[in-house]
Amino acid sequence: MESARQGNLTHWRTRLAARASWFGGPGAKGLAEALAAVRQRIKKYRGSGPVVVAEIKPAAYLAGVLAAVEKKLPVVLANPRWGRGERAQAAAQIKPGLWLGDNKARWPAVKLGKAFDGDVWAEAILIPTGGTGGRVRWAVHTWGTLVAAARAQVKFFEAEGCVHVSTLPSWHVGGLMPAVRALETGGTLWLENWKSLEAGQPPKIPPGNVIISLVPTQLHRLLMRKAMVAWLSGTRAILLGGAAPTAELLRRSRKMRLPVALAYGMTETAAVVAAQRPEDFLAGEPPVATPLPHAKIWAGDQAGKRLRSGEKGRLWIQASSLFSGYYPAKRAKGPFGTEDCGVVDKRGRVRPLGRMDRVIITGGEKVHPAEVEREIRATGLVKDVRVIGLPDAEWGERVVAIFTGNKRVEKKLRAALAGRLASHAQPKEWLWVKKLPRGKEMGGG
Repeated sequence: MESARQGNLTHWRTRLAARASWFGGPGAKGLAEALAAVRQRIKKYRGSGPVVVAEIKPAAYLAGVLAAVEKKLPVVLANPRWGRGERAQAAAQIKPGLWLGDNKARWPAVKLGKAFDGDVWAEAILIPTGGTGGRVRWAVHTWGTLVAAARAQVKFFEAEGCVHVSTLPSWHVGGLMPAVRALETGGTLWLENWKSLEAGQPPKIPPGNVIISLVPTQLHRLLMRKAMVAWLSGTRAILLGGAAPTAELLRRSRKMRLPVALAYGMTETAAVVAAQRPEDFLAGEPPVATPLPHAKIWAGDQAGKRLRSGEKGRLWIQASSLFSGYYPAKRAKGPFGTEDCGVVDKRGRVRPLGRMDRVIITGGEKVHPAEVEREIRATGLVKDVRVIGLPDAEWGERVVAIFTGNKRVEKKLRAALAGRLASHAQPKEWLWVKKLPRGKEMGGG
């Protein structure tokens, strides 16, 4: 596997120094200036703790991450929209050495049992995964693992020199990787304003050489805008990942001749690790994904033993882009057993079939029901609660809370949770019942 030291800025130092040679778009306004400012702050920094980035603006966020990587400092990607509960979880694990971000998103000051070890985690890039999942946690990458994923994807799609359009949050692996792909493969990063796309205003660039990353919820909304459909139909590929798309979304996209590239991946694999080429999607092939050149994927039992082709099991991955563990624990070397189940056919193509745990994926975001349930109980407004995910045409799944006690507390519950949980984790629907069923009666868990 290529190390961070081998890949770190050897290919993009001159590009990073240039003011406008590798990036563009409304979201990139001020990136060069932000990068210069952060470099000055890091130059003066003499601490041993990690650089924590929690900026709201994409340009400022990306500048913070790249400046830290450039100086080979450990960097922690934080979600500036985390609620109080999530910020407290983060603070209990890591004390920021240098804070780059909105002060409103600052973590509370707490005494940690163990300090951040700058030698053990030198050059680590900590990317949040799971969000509201019992506790906030980070998958540990290096620039080398991100580069491995970026180069494999560009090779798979024959996309050297492409324009990589990013509309996803910078603290997501899917929001960071377009920048890595642009810097490492001679492409261009285009930071687009999602609200403009949602309003039906296409990016001000020709679509012919564009690869755009979207989650199913985003594509669902863009299909309602004729101008966006026309622009998307001319792109090189629409990387569609983050959650399972509905059959109806795929049917409509194929009917509109959109070059969808179904993508399978996760934070732990540095985003895309398998994909379906647009031409196969448009030809009516089933929703399966071929592993990228740097990866091997198989369905196995709990120990990783391979199952026969077509047999359902846990999906296992071996790739040069695999993370090294969840901070602060190192992962044993070798293949990674995901929390996804699926099948692999005789041609090695992967078909994910859903989660093996209770995780809800809504709009491309992971929500762990247990954490949401804890926050709801903490309000003292319900007797008991069960959180589930139900199918939703727009969101993939929507978060639903089923509760007992006073049935007229929904308004108070929404207000109480506003500052406790990130917006995507807050229930979109509240259902009151006299008695709370358990187990399979609730649809899983």
